[in-house]
Amino acid sequence: MPYLAVATSSEISAEAQARFLQEASKVVAAGTGKPEQYVMVKLEVGQPMILAGTNAPTAFLELKSIGFPAGGPGALASALCAVVTKHFAIPGDRVYIVFQDVQAAMWGHDGQTFG
Repeated sequence: MPYLAVATSSEISAEAQARFLQEASKVVAAGTGKPEQYVMVKLEVGQPMILAGTNAPTAFLELKSIGFPAGGPGALASALCAVVTKHFAIPGDRVYIVFQDVQAAMWGHDGQTFG
């Protein structure tokens, strides 16, 4: 049920995209405490983006999940920034992340909802 959408102005090869998707999926599963079999990650590269008045490489992440670990998503924010920096060489101050806690009854999968 966790869904991570990543948009970046950077470009990487198809092989590097596959590696990023695999690692991001594992980071989301570990950080949310949800089974990886329910994690979905979408990646959009080469997006026209600007942050702080410059078109230097940047990334925007949206993570939706049914609940987050106690204490909030702080550790997950750090882990997600690290994986973006590792694969795209984008510094953390050029990465925004939005976390959204979705009610189980509002999340569907396989013809039914989780709530």
